[in-house]
Amino acid sequence: MMARLVVAGFILLLPFVSLAADTSEFIISVLGGDDSEAPSTPTLLSVDPVATSQIDVTWSVSTDNLQLEGYVLFRDGVSIATTTLTTYMDTGLASETLYEYEVYAYDSFGNISSTSNAMATTTLAPPVVPPAATSTDTTNPPSATMVFRLVDLNIVTARNSALLQFETSLPSRFALRWGRTSSYDDGFVINDTYQRTHRTIINELEPGTNYLFELVGYSPSGREVVLKRGDFTTTYETANTPANVRNLAVQVVDTTATLSWQMPTELNDSQVRIVRSHLGYPSDPYDGAVVYVGAGTSFVDTGALRQYETQYYTVFVIAADGSVSSGAVVAARKVPLTTPGTGPGTTTATGSLPSLPDIEIGSTTSAFGFSSEDIKLLQGNKEFTFKDADINLLSSEVFTIRIPYGALPDNLKSIIVTLLDPADGSRSYSFLLRINKDRTAYEATIAPLKVEGVTRLQVEIFDYERKLVGRYQQLLTFVHPEMAPEVIFPDKIIMAMGSFFSGAWLIFLAFLLILFLLYRRSKQTEDKL
Repeated sequence: MMARLVVAGFILLLPFVSLAADTSEFIISVLGGDDSEAPSTPTLLSVDPVATSQIDVTWSVSTDNLQLEGYVLFRDGVSIATTTLTTYMDTGLASETLYEYEVYAYDSFGNISSTSNAMATTTLAPPVVPPAATSTDTTNPPSATMVFRLVDLNIVTARNSALLQFETSLPSRFALRWGRTSSYDDGFVINDTYQRTHRTIINELEPGTNYLFELVGYSPSGREVVLKRGDFTTTYETANTPANVRNLAVQVVDTTATLSWQMPTELNDSQVRIVRSHLGYPSDPYDGAVVYVGAGTSFVDTGALRQYETQYYTVFVIAADGSVSSGAVVAARKVPLTTPGTGPGTTTATGSLPSLPDIEIGSTTSAFGFSSEDIKLLQGNKEFTFKDADINLLSSEVFTIRIPYGALPDNLKSIIVTLLDPADGSRSYSFLLRINKDRTAYEATIAPLKVEGVTRLQVEIFDYERKLVGRYQQLLTFVHPEMAPEVIFPDKIIMAMGSFFSGAWLIFLAFLLILFLLYRRSKQTEDKL
């Protein structure tokens, strides 16, 4: 395998040795020195009026000798958008109005290309209301191709969300309502952009619940049509939740985040699904932007931090049977260009686990009867709670963290478990606890760490406003299987005592037999005398 190093316009291929066998090319970007070469000039390809208030603009891709950052789009000489895409939907325009567009590209060093060609177009006129029909013209029926209708609809549900993807025959905007009854009073989404293909995600749904929905479309002419009324049901987790990935870490260079992890060795034919959000850790596989799906052990998210200071990632393991892990989480944060000790614009976000005071959940919310005894650790036939003084787990086996479902109030959104690496105190790994299939507990299954030592486990509980309302910590020891203390059960104790007493009884009988033989010999001697 090779690592590619980019330094001030030079590209070097360096030998790279990795402990992970299933990896692809690592890209290490070092942006330093001088670069005065501007990107190539983009070309405007089309400016299409799709409604009375919207024009869609498309242009060609630009190239740069180092790193292209994006494009700046102008309308009538005024900048209206900065984007990394090559398309833009310009909305909120006046009807029957002429607009002219231009675009240029820029790179990471601030070099700007020359301005593209200019293209102009006029937004559509408002629709003319036809007079009331007095008869039906059967000789010239309306064209079927101009009928505004739903062409295709696909719904994918998860535990707490639903993904709707649909296509309309004409560019349209839409309104979506949903609820558990036909009043659709649980929520709504409104999209004001006219396009043919649409995608929207409904979040914060209840697991295993049936929802009704109504999808309404609005054509460019202002026509309102109920495209679809239907229903969908969110899913439960499968009975056996797969283990999460191990050693999840993220390294940030400039605006690019590189994630790395190790797959659970006990799962075959599994893959990961990485979901990203700037609002917080995604709670299920559809709760955000899906940036990677595959069986690899690394992913480069180029430009992830261009717009936001922090991006939150959840890595879900999807087993061959379709079951989904609770999710391993990590956050990528933008750093200054000069960070002492890390180099220019570089940081590794694995992080140590600082020792912080516990926060009893009863001190931040109304009394609910929750305590650290409700946090359980399970491995094989062993069960511990956070109240136990000595917690010993095998380093070679998976273990599960579990909190009874009824132990926490419903207004709490996220439970995050963070484990300090026993072999490296500067690294820690975080995981989400999610509701299991039977809706009896919040759970996370952790893959074997395969290292021994004393470490610390931290459980943090957040509400829907991402406010920390509870923190609990406990020390635990990971031991090698050969060093694990043997657990002696009562039946073994009884058997051992039985073996002891049966052996002592035999010794006593032998002693009596020897005394008897000695007595007989002495008696025979007396008779002879």
